[in-house]
Amino acid sequence: MATSEKVWKLHQDIYRELKSRAESLESSSIEYTSYEKNQRDYACRNFNNSSINELFSSIRKSNVVFLGDFHSFDQNSRNLERLTRELLKEQNQFTIGVELVDRSQQYAIELYLNHHISELEFLEEIEYHKTWRFPWSYYRPFFIMAKEYNLSIIALNSTGTLEERDEVASDIIYQELIKESTKRLLVLFGELHIVPNKLPLKLKNKIKAHKKNYHSTIIHQNLDEVFWKIHEVDIERYNQIVKFSDSEFSLHTAPPWIKYESMIYWYENLSDDPEFELHDYIFNTGILNLHSNVLEDFIFLCHKIIETLGFSITDKQIEDINLYEHQNLGLISDKIDGLSCPSLRELYKNLMIRGKVFKIPFTNSYYCSSYSINRISTLCGLHIHDNVIKKSFPDYENLLISKNTEEKFIFFVKQHAVAYLSSKIINPYRKCDLYLDFKEKVFFGQESKENLEIFKTTIRVIENNPPNPLNYEIDKIQTHESACNLGFAFGEILYDDFLIQGSRFFADLVDYLFNKDFTYTTFKKKIGIVFPKNKLHKHKKRMF
Repeated sequence: MATSEKVWKLHQDIYRELKSRAESLESSSIEYTSYEKNQRDYACRNFNNSSINELFSSIRKSNVVFLGDFHSFDQNSRNLERLTRELLKEQNQFTIGVELVDRSQQYAIELYLNHHISELEFLEEIEYHKTWRFPWSYYRPFFIMAKEYNLSIIALNSTGTLEERDEVASDIIYQELIKESTKRLLVLFGELHIVPNKLPLKLKNKIKAHKKNYHSTIIHQNLDEVFWKIHEVDIERYNQIVKFSDSEFSLHTAPPWIKYESMIYWYENLSDDPEFELHDYIFNTGILNLHSNVLEDFIFLCHKIIETLGFSITDKQIEDINLYEHQNLGLISDKIDGLSCPSLRELYKNLMIRGKVFKIPFTNSYYCSSYSINRISTLCGLHIHDNVIKKSFPDYENLLISKNTEEKFIFFVKQHAVAYLSSKIINPYRKCDLYLDFKEKVFFGQESKENLEIFKTTIRVIENNPPNPLNYEIDKIQTHESACNLGFAFGEILYDDFLIQGSRFFADLVDYLFNKDFTYTTFKKKIGIVFPKNKLHKHKKRMF
């Protein structure tokens, strides 16, 4: 199979996998499903290549610009920030309309923009962590720009059905537009709402009697159907803007599976933690911009983790790394194909398709489909583990091509424990499934047969009852996933119950994770320390 065909297939496999996972996490109403279908139908229309000049030509003559937002995907909000800053360069005056604040809280926006309350007080006043919950860092730049350039921001959100919310938003925008002081509105709203026959049409019907020359621009982002059409003719690298008409565009800056990965990440890490947004605000403001320079951020985080764990690794060793993301799928696929062991090739191809973070054995290459603070710090942990263990066991990766399933399992547990511990050191609010969560999943039996076997193996190892509770009937991928679950739980408890609590066992357990002892006898002893039976009834992922 040609390289381009392999990459094409990988793109499709990854897309299907991540979209399926994202959709499985979402509870969709009949109305929401209808809105999604409506968007897909519109996205399937014919389009032409366009340019930034054509886009701005339409924006300049528009009364309203609708900006599509995929709420969990920071790339979308950053693209919109760039467009807004370009308008500011031309000294354009405009008002920004935002979906993320309810109309009843317009007063809080005024208080914040007029410097009467602080940023944190503003977030608390509008109960951001309850009413919106997507990362505040995605939307903060718009409020900063508004303060800096004396722009107005109006709240557009409301309760009710999707159609009712469109109706309310169109009323608010209409009332704003008939003011003489309002020259243009930039409306930041969910992507399903800005399809031409939804919010834009409702507004057009209301405003046409008052503004005969009314003009609007719609800017979609990263539409799935458009991406695959562009992909087929291989022009995505040359053109990021297409147009359905002279007033409707689609901006493409990332493949669609990345936005679904962000959706999965949001559901699995953020959505069930109502306090996360304030934590995110405190953690990210002025400390670290993870999207400015990934390698620089990686090195910075590595140093912080190494300092915490007390290891000695040279700068040269830290920097001896190749980081790859979704744009390098062909190269990563070739590196995996270069592995001598067929079972390893199968395992790492599977991990790549599912958007996992991993180190390719026998190389200094690491893969991460998209970057977040958790993922970068996980990569750091993998890299640190590799460098430290090589000092006493240079050929440790030969374990992965041996027939000793026991040693391979223990190796993966150690590797993932270090990776997760490292991410916890950087983001202490991270959480993962623990013993009672695995028990609950097996009890309710709603997972696939393969996943249930993974959870059962994880439980048996934690309970530590038989001499060797590993189930060798499960395949290599399931073995890896069980080791991953156990490693994450190991790292979670090691951080919370040992590092933070100042336990005398912490140093010994960390040393174990990096030494060359892969015997089950020692492993069983360490499991007994980390997962003592008298504390298993407390081992459950926290709700908040």
